[in-house]
Amino acid sequence: MSNPEEDTFRLRRLPEPNIQFDGGSAVSPKRGLFEYGPRLKNKGHYTISVGGIGDRESLRHLNEFLLDMTTPIHPDLEGEMTRPWRVPFPGVGPESELNISVDFRDRWRLPLRDALLDSIELENTALEKMESFLKQINKDIRILSGDDPSPDVIVVCIPEKIMDECTPEGQEEGNVNPEGHNLHNRVKLLGMEHGLPTQLIKPDTFTVDSKLKKASRAWNITVGLLYKAQRGHPWKTKELEEGTCYAGISFYKDRTADGNVVRAALAHVFARKDYNILQSEPMENLDQDRNGQPHLSAEGAEQISERVIDYYKRRNRGSEPERLVIHKSSTFWDREREGFIEGASTVPIHDFAHISTRRTGLRLFPEGEFPPLRGTLCEVPEDNTYYLYTTGYTPEVATYEGSNIPEPIRIRPDPHSDSDEIKMCKEILFLTKLDWNTSDFSIKEPVTLKVSDKVSSVLSEPEANPEEANKAYYYYM
Repeated sequence: MSNPEEDTFRLRRLPEPNIQFDGGSAVSPKRGLFEYGPRLKNKGHYTISVGGIGDRESLRHLNEFLLDMTTPIHPDLEGEMTRPWRVPFPGVGPESELNISVDFRDRWRLPLRDALLDSIELENTALEKMESFLKQINKDIRILSGDDPSPDVIVVCIPEKIMDECTPEGQEEGNVNPEGHNLHNRVKLLGMEHGLPTQLIKPDTFTVDSKLKKASRAWNITVGLLYKAQRGHPWKTKELEEGTCYAGISFYKDRTADGNVVRAALAHVFARKDYNILQSEPMENLDQDRNGQPHLSAEGAEQISERVIDYYKRRNRGSEPERLVIHKSSTFWDREREGFIEGASTVPIHDFAHISTRRTGLRLFPEGEFPPLRGTLCEVPEDNTYYLYTTGYTPEVATYEGSNIPEPIRIRPDPHSDSDEIKMCKEILFLTKLDWNTSDFSIKEPVTLKVSDKVSSVLSEPEANPEEANKAYYYYM
């Protein structure tokens, strides 16, 4: 047997974290929702009120899809053995195991007129067409927000004609992003302006050709609508330590100000709370590394730490956190680390991790037909680098849900961190299970980074106003 001290790398598998529901815990969101139901803010049955905007055909498809969701959808074909990873969608309604219903009443359905869609087609550029479409969406969201009662969530069905007309020539189909203006982000901003979370649905959502796809989309739509409607998470995890504050940092350009001002979007996560968004003041004295990643001044890092700690205290009755964990997609320069520590000088424990989801070049080839296990951790001690498979074959559900060869993410705990590196990697693994916009088993990156990246994308729109942006994530997803 080789001496571990002489090995160039070490392999271990981190335990799969459980997530908590109203009546128990499970490793799988779908399995936990199916067996125990979601965590609901109010005890008893919960009804999601849904408004709809779209052309007549898409609203008809949406209504049919929501009606289909009132009956169970089994993802396996008739006559086949039930596979453990294919959890049936139990349906919504008064008798549903999920304990939720969907209300999509006629008064909340606003069809786009054919004449409007024809007039949009006559506009000169893809951007002008998108702006004309958004002008009508803004009017309709305003109407729905003023209704009494108003719906909890607005589903915006993007007509096929809008997808075609507003997608610039040569751009990937479905990526409606003319001249740097993103349709998805703009609709999110309109919903935020009127106080109603939005859900965008593209035409291909309704063109499902199998029970497996239909069940999967029913699960995902239900989870997303529930999170936005009740303004709170449908599951949580015991793995989050009391007294620990997790923050992810992403940078974006504030194009509403003169020039290109850089701000930081911060995803804030801690025990028993939803993750919320914080905004920094405009950042000054930013440098870039050779990969083009921005780095903070000591003053900027200190300001961010102070803001994170202040928010934690406000949400925890004045209590200080005992530990601050900061995730960043770039390395920690000395001045950044010093600033973060200075801004959180009253917090006893500080931990910092650089996390990259870019291609690492590392591949593991296990024996047998299955890819590497999710949770596999490859340590390179001499380089202080850890490669963590956040996707891969998952024995707990006997499958790998992805279609591509899984790749690990790279974690570099800052050498000046106070906690054990393995503990930090375990936390990153369970933070991949707190995305409440999907019923998938997990996502590739921790929500600390995914949420801050998503917020950065929305707030980098020229029409965004970071100073007035809502702090709740359900407006952005």
